[in-house]
Amino acid sequence: MFSIIRDRLNGYKEKEIESSAGTCAGVVIPLFEKDGEVHILLTRRTDTVSHHKGEVSFPGGMCDDEDGNTMNTALRECCEEIGVRRKDIEIIGKMDDMYTVTGFVITPYVGIIPYPYPFKANPLEVAYLIYLPLEYLKGAIPLIEEVEHEGRVYNVPSFYYKEDRIWGATCRMLLRFKGIIEHG
Repeated sequence: MFSIIRDRLNGYKEKEIESSAGTCAGVVIPLFEKDGEVHILLTRRTDTVSHHKGEVSFPGGMCDDEDGNTMNTALRECCEEIGVRRKDIEIIGKMDDMYTVTGFVITPYVGIIPYPYPFKANPLEVAYLIYLPLEYLKGAIPLIEEVEHEGRVYNVPSFYYKEDRIWGATCRMLLRFKGIIEHG
């Protein structure tokens, strides 16, 4: 399955948003194979982080000047949040930049991580890890739910996996990923 995902991402031309449009951020969409099935690793953020408290997200965060680019940001944050060493992440593609209602421009990178892996979640940032089977994503049909942010109401896609609500930018990235691997 990784070869199909690789091929689809290789043939995909991502859309970029000018970085001045918002606060620069990078995330890794980590993939791994467990029990013969591809999984996507997500995190449930703690209630003590500065942004997106208690939400489901990918490992990632805001760009630091010393990062140099969004891929370095995504890799640094992946290391800091879930304890994956850079040398253990194989970046196989880049997806569309995404603007969020909270003022971020997120650049997502798809990476493969060996499994089993001794993940070490940073307790200050990550409450727990979520192993989302790709097969579940293939069948997921998003709901459109209303979310209020700074006095405005937005309609956002979401779906539920076990007890977790996956919504907003994370849901949009997963749906974009699903579209790329299913349709190129």
